[in-house]
Formats: sequence, structure tokens, C-alpha cells
Amino acid sequence: MKKLKIIWLILFVITTDIFPQIKLISVKGEVKIRKGVSEEWQSVKPTSLLNLEDAISIGLKSTAVIEIDGQRKITLPEQSIVEISDLRELSKDELLLKLAMDRILAVPQQDRKNDLIPAPSAVIHGEKKSNSELGIKKPNHDVAIKTLNGAKFLYGNNYYGTCALRIKEVLRLYPDLPKSTDYKIMTALALEKAELYEEALNELYLLDPGNLTAEQKSFVQSKIEKLKKKFSD
Repeated sequence: MKKLKIIWLILFVITTDIFPQIKLISVKGEVKIRKGVSEEWQSVKPTSLLNLEDAISIGLKSTAVIEIDGQRKITLPEQSIVEISDLRELSKDELLLKLAMDRILAVPQQDRKNDLIPAPSAVIHGEKKSNSELGIKKPNHDVAIKTLNGAKFLYGNNYYGTCALRIKEVLRLYPDLPKSTDYKIMTALALEKAELYEEALNELYLLDPGNLTAEQKSFVQSKIEKLKKKFSD
């Protein structure tokens, strides 16, 4: 547990140390924001400053424009959720550290050693209770899909590291989402763009050939060969 706290502290310091100033300058349609650790989405007005812990949700036929460090303006697309902390470029070392943490989280709880990662929920003793009685919420696939749309936005705006991490997190929590293979391929492409060629190769090797279309198989095989050459250079 102590090791985990140290890792999270390092990640927090790295992230907050060089985080840009982000301002919401215009909205169209349904645009909401989730502040900090709150789970409630609330309407937002232009000129609002967005904090590291915030997230922004864009509804159907809606858009929002943000300004980064008073210079770069970006339009957030409809039907997407973007974590404000994802709007920055990660160094290779930062990305490798976060990928290592993601691999730990992906290990089933029963296979973890030394209690490095705590259980996702506390053990309940006594009479068996329903999920509603325990306060456990049902998976929200709509939020997951909007978050993946947000990851696609990150990729299109050169935030390759946070794109890969966000996709991996969503697919770890929602493994049965439709078109998950497309996003797994996008993860590999994002890692390639981040010049982590070995990690990109590993993502492609993890793909189940049985879930690939003929076109995807051809693309993946071609990409594997190209990455092998880059990795060997």
C-alpha cells in the first residue's frame, strides 16, 4: 500500500507541475461540467476556468471551444467527455510510468501480490445484499462511449499519451463495449505516435485475431512489420 501511495504522489506532482491554463470560451447546445470528485454534471457558462480535476461533457449536436494558455483554441466535438487533465502532452517517462500503473490495475484482484493495490470495493460480511442496497451503480455504457469519443478527440489533437491511457482505462472497466477492437488499434497507433514502439507492438499482439475483420487483419499485420523495423533500429 505504501508503494502505491508513493506512485500516485509522483504521478500527481508530475501532472500538476506543468499543467496549462484552460478556459472555456464558448458553448453551443448542451455542455456540462463535472467539478473535482463530484459525480454531478452541471451547466457551465463561457469564460469559466477549468481545473485539472474537472471533466467536460458535450451533448448531441453540441460543441464547446476551449482556449489553452491564452493561445491555442480547440473545439470539443459532440457526444464526448474529456477529462481536463488529459489536455496535455506526456513525456515518454511519464507515459511509461502511467502504463505500468495501468498494467497493475488490469491484474485480477486474486492474482495481486502483497496488497499493492487495494480491492475495488470493501468486503461485505453477513447477510448478502443487493447492489442497490450496497450503493453499487450499474455500468454506464453511454458515459463510456462518450469518453471513448473524447479519446478519439485527444488523438486528433496530438495528445497521444493521454489518449492511449484513457482508452485502456475505459476498456478495462467496460470490456464488452461495441467497436472495442477499433479503439484497441487506436491505442497502439497512439503509442506509436508517442514513439513507444515496443508498447505499441505489445498492444497489437494482444488483439484477438478472431475479432478482427479481414481489413483489420491486413492493417494490423502491416503495422506489426513496420513497428518491428522501428523497434530494431
